[in-house]
Amino acid sequence: LGAVTTGALIAPVSFHRMVTGRQLKPQMVEWASRLTVVGLVFLLCTMASALLLILRVALHNAVALWIVAGLVVWFVLCWFVLPAWARRDGTAARER
Repeated sequence: LGAVTTGALIAPVSFHRMVTGRQLKPQMVEWASRLTVVGLVFLLCTMASALLLILRVALHNAVALWIVAGLVVWFVLCWFVLPAWARRDGTAARER
């Protein structure tokens, strides 16, 4: 998961370097956005699985699952819900 995360999050940089000057900015921005979201999803999976492994070994009980679930919810709120809310709120403000 870590390798896939790294590839997805670094891909927009490579993409930008390879298509700069070819009049592909709208496509480049769209692909960079998609790759970043994919990278964030894989980063979430990487962090959750690594943390679950460590906590299951350290705690030896079901509390580890609840801690990881809480952190996954926190990351989803910070990385996806809050930006979506801000985007919707900004769009609604422009329409007024």
